[in-house]
Amino acid sequence: MTQGVPQSNLDLELLAAELRKHSDDLSLYAGFLLNVLSAALPPELVQVRREGRWKARLAKREPAVLGVSVSVGSHLYVLDRAEVGAHPVAKICHESGGVVMSSRAVTADEWSRGLAADLIGIAGSNAAAAAALQKLTAL
Repeated sequence: MTQGVPQSNLDLELLAAELRKHSDDLSLYAGFLLNVLSAALPPELVQVRREGRWKARLAKREPAVLGVSVSVGSHLYVLDRAEVGAHPVAKICHESGGVVMSSRAVTADEWSRGLAADLIGIAGSNAAAAAALQKLTAL
């Protein structure tokens, strides 16, 4: 397997535990995770949704990341919030040919575990996914 990729389920459990630790303030956790994912994942895997420039400019900051959609194989992992500070909604979708066939709301923990497992699955053949997984497990 690629260097820096978690070698066991223990690494996956540690990642999930770290993510759960941050879930006490779910809106803060979502902002943190959205920023990490949008910066760490390769562009072919992730779509980022940001708030409007005018709203950010009025708040005297860069536009915040409000949502990410990560496509890995037939799974689409969506983490989205209505605005900065809002609680996120986590969904795992099944897609085929770019069409969402099913969608279900999940907990942040289930979402994180599923995404980590799918990233481990492609990390051996995708160096950018391996680097993103390395960043996520270094939380």
